[in-house]
Amino acid sequence: MIRVSATDAGSTGCPQALALKVRPSPHGRPRTGSPLQTFALGPLMAALDRVEFGGQDEDAVVEELRRTRGTFGSRSAPAHDGLVSWSVEAFRNYRAAWHAQQAAAAVPCRRPVRSEWKVVHRRDAPDHRGVRRYEQTCWGRRYQSDDGSVREIWLLGHTVPKERPPVVRAAAANVAAFGGSGTPDRVRVIVFGAASPVAEPVLEWTADEIRRRARDEVAPRLIEVVDDTARRTGGDCARCPQTSDCSALPAGDLLPHVPATGGPRRSLSVTDLRYHHDCPARYHLLMQLHIRDAGPAESLPILVGRAVDAALRDRHGAGSPTRRCSPEQPMDAAVAALPEDGRSPAARMLARHSAFCPYPDVDEDDGAARDLVVVHDERLGVVFVAAPDLLYRRSGGWVWRETKTSSRGLRRDLPLLRQFPQLALAVLMLAAGALGGEVTRSRVELEHLRPDGCALEEWNPDDPDVVAEARRIIGDLVVPLLADAAFEATPGRACGSCEVRRWCAPGARHVLRAEGPTA
Repeated sequence: MIRVSATDAGSTGCPQALALKVRPSPHGRPRTGSPLQTFALGPLMAALDRVEFGGQDEDAVVEELRRTRGTFGSRSAPAHDGLVSWSVEAFRNYRAAWHAQQAAAAVPCRRPVRSEWKVVHRRDAPDHRGVRRYEQTCWGRRYQSDDGSVREIWLLGHTVPKERPPVVRAAAANVAAFGGSGTPDRVRVIVFGAASPVAEPVLEWTADEIRRRARDEVAPRLIEVVDDTARRTGGDCARCPQTSDCSALPAGDLLPHVPATGGPRRSLSVTDLRYHHDCPARYHLLMQLHIRDAGPAESLPILVGRAVDAALRDRHGAGSPTRRCSPEQPMDAAVAALPEDGRSPAARMLARHSAFCPYPDVDEDDGAARDLVVVHDERLGVVFVAAPDLLYRRSGGWVWRETKTSSRGLRRDLPLLRQFPQLALAVLMLAAGALGGEVTRSRVELEHLRPDGCALEEWNPDDPDVVAEARRIIGDLVVPLLADAAFEATPGRACGSCEVRRWCAPGARHVLRAEGPTA
């Protein structure tokens, strides 16, 4: 059997991993082994089931959600305290959005549908893929009007209502129209973001329109999903059954001194490691469950740094540029979009970059996309993922550059590899031969840009002392994360700008104590 969901149609991950995913294992999904709920929307969906199919009072459901930590008496893992708080808010928002949508609709869809909608195609004999049964599904909440003439499919997200690719919307509508008994006259697709009490209808189509779009847009994409065999390393690698045998995924024992802990394979980046080091609860809620507060605005230094990064990616992104970046280049679009007081510092930083721009003196580009560098440490059960700011070949080796912006010079009282652990991970990946080439001719660089100056630091991944230091730094971050199962909050300085403090009681209390009752 092959089962493809509407969201699969919009996937931009590894094609091979997706093609394997849509062929469900007869043994079901492997257990995560986590003592905590790992599906952020799980408690919300269970709470909505209590109201829509159990007829329970909303306040009683909220009380039960809190008391049972989202399990509602099932065998599912309990939710982290932060996820419980988030789920309560998401539940209230969903119910408010649902009531508003039904009140505004010319033909409301107030009847919840428990049975999953599936479009099923059966064959008497296996086809050229060896498949007898194809299913199209769409995960979400399902409703229909009293007379069955209109159906709604609600697509849920973690923050604000999120626009979905056209093919995903068309696939969702196709499942809603033809996946149940009978065929409605019209279908609505609604997007809901858990941080907002307002949902957004994104389409309302007739059954004929949906049928036409399914033929012209959805079917060709589903064929690609099922048949594509290309391999693209990235975040999908940790969940793919072929990870250990994938020809596109380099392997390496990056941290030989770190003991293996067992458990399911996981994907880790330096961002994951730094968040966990600052606060395990922040890592769990933000990086594992993908919930965040959409409200806090980013500071000007962060906006300037991102604009400089975006400008350099645009300048260097189209293959190997034929000339060096110049201080006289016109203002980049990312810089022009900054607030007025950020444009000048960003422009001056980019002018400083011209002293260190490696182009055009690089080896010829082979055209392969290398936005991510991924290494599988099979012994630890970790897929390490990194996104270099700049990666190019020179003299037979690889140069991995990280660019940092600030208003002041580099600190010299702490090793730079420890200040910027992404440099340490880059050293380990190059030392493991993750990119091929000659390690002896490779290097890791830190380009530090300020409005009034710049610096370039280098490390040799073939130097045993450098590699040993990098292993200590990354190991010090990896060991506590691999051993953590509770992800308790550790309030501190990071609470002030934390993206999940809104649902973290210890963090909220810390900020109140530090900044007073108006914080």
